[in-house]
Amino acid sequence: MKKGRIAAALIVVALLGAEHPLSAANDANVSKSEKAIKTLPIVIKGLKALDPDEVYKVLGVKTHSWLEFWKSDEKRIPVDLIPSIKNTLRGYLDSQGYYDATFTVKVTPKKVVIHIDENKPVTVADINISSDFPIDDYVTFKKGEPFKTDQFTRIKSRIKSALLKEGYCSYDLDTKAYVDLDKRTVDLIYRLKKGGLCHFGNTTVVEKPEGISDAVILSRMRYRPGDLFTTERVNESYAALNELGIFGQTVINTEKKYFNEVRPEVFTKLKQKMHRYTVSLGYDTEVGFRARGTYDHYNFFGGGRKLGLVAQYSTEVTELSANFFQPALFKFWDRYYNLYLDGGYHQESYDYYDEKKVYFNSKIAYTDGTWGWDLGLSLERLEIVQTGTPDIDEQDFFPGFFDLIYGYGRLIYDRRDSKTNPRNGYYLSGYFEYGLSLAEVENNPYYKLELEGHYIKSFGLLTLATVGHAAVLEDGGKAALPASKYLYAGGSYSNRAYGDRDIGITVSSTQDLGIGGRTWLNFTTEAQYPIWGDLYAGIFYDATLIAADAYSTAGSQWIQTGGGGLRYMTPVGPLKIDYGVNIHDPSISRFSLMIGQSF
Repeated sequence: MKKGRIAAALIVVALLGAEHPLSAANDANVSKSEKAIKTLPIVIKGLKALDPDEVYKVLGVKTHSWLEFWKSDEKRIPVDLIPSIKNTLRGYLDSQGYYDATFTVKVTPKKVVIHIDENKPVTVADINISSDFPIDDYVTFKKGEPFKTDQFTRIKSRIKSALLKEGYCSYDLDTKAYVDLDKRTVDLIYRLKKGGLCHFGNTTVVEKPEGISDAVILSRMRYRPGDLFTTERVNESYAALNELGIFGQTVINTEKKYFNEVRPEVFTKLKQKMHRYTVSLGYDTEVGFRARGTYDHYNFFGGGRKLGLVAQYSTEVTELSANFFQPALFKFWDRYYNLYLDGGYHQESYDYYDEKKVYFNSKIAYTDGTWGWDLGLSLERLEIVQTGTPDIDEQDFFPGFFDLIYGYGRLIYDRRDSKTNPRNGYYLSGYFEYGLSLAEVENNPYYKLELEGHYIKSFGLLTLATVGHAAVLEDGGKAALPASKYLYAGGSYSNRAYGDRDIGITVSSTQDLGIGGRTWLNFTTEAQYPIWGDLYAGIFYDATLIAADAYSTAGSQWIQTGGGGLRYMTPVGPLKIDYGVNIHDPSISRFSLMIGQSF
């Protein structure tokens, strides 16, 4: 168990890499170059409906963020852009529906003054939609508002994206805008026949680097021939290719079709630099102050392999490890399997003891974006060193040496519409581990079973999610395992009023023993809604029960937590800051920070 921690954000103070080196000198040169550009103050007058800031932006005028409140509000335009003002402004006004707008541009040695008379815009008079696919929400024009050509183009693009996301690649879409310049009105027409659903066909590797087999690339495709075609699967394939870390350019062309079968073509080019290293200092909620360094060698001896090294030191965790990855090791039953190896030394401090571990882990894994499974074997040599004296009823460890050998397997079925920011779908997983603990106390076979399920449903912009988790550890009740093998809860992924592994056997709604259990039930429900751009607000409810015996909840009660927080959506998942409070004892509370979706 780990108690009494203060939550804080991880602060990265250094990030170094052969691919993206930091250079203060380069930044300084850029700043000097920018300062050397000659500019003049610019003022725009006469606007009534249009946004002046948008016009400044179109003209190339540099403006500052509202966060930079200390800077001057004076707008300045590079002198080199002044000759293009008239053409740029005419094009912008027309695109916003103001075909009759007039303007003057007065340039003096000290200032540029633009006066715009918007006059009457071309407005939307009628909107006619005929479609066998729901597109009304994408057609954002309203009768009586100005007709904007860029909005008209965006609507068409969004309709196409929606069709492809649902598997319709042979659609017939016709969009027209009939403009009556005498009446200054426009009639909009949207005609759509979605056609039949499309499916993936065979993928062809058209271009690849020397030394990289077709199998390496095809093993990254997150679809199989016959699967329903969706752009989400294509995007997941792009992400999987990029995860290899060896390609500087990747293209998956899905334009080639035969009736309703999409036959993707893949083009890849090798990047130049295959070495990456990082160094960081900071404070982590779970491990305290830490220093961490990593080194990755991509395309190690060719074939897309990767060798990695990790070194970390903190007040709670010390680690020195190596890992190896071999993509597409072999093909079986028309599926490609990858090899993962890792091993090293790991030391972690708990309240009353330190756990020192030397380990080696190997596994064979497969994933296609929907199904995933892996089979592995692990060897561990652990030493438990007592550092304090706990209460006798809260001692969850046994000092001495433990030699563990265990095999494990995991099965995943993922039908979420996105891996990073899902809005609909479900996720199921199961994990089974069976092994033998050779301890100084007593030799003991054991097994562990974990089941997990997620369900996500959105209603407009509101997203609701529930997550259920159940686990059981059967060791015959002999307690001859290291404490880390027993079941604990707490932290960002289980109960957010507590820190990682803070919750042992739950004896009441506010109390738990510092002893890991053999039965664990956890339930989470969460709602999130956008409040400003990519910033979302969320509320959640977590409930945890941990019992002493396997397959039994006797003597245990639920610990329940409520709370809320903010989420900022990023390409790799949300950055989440949550504050959780025990419902029955508000003095038990905690801030937590995580990157990645909890559902």
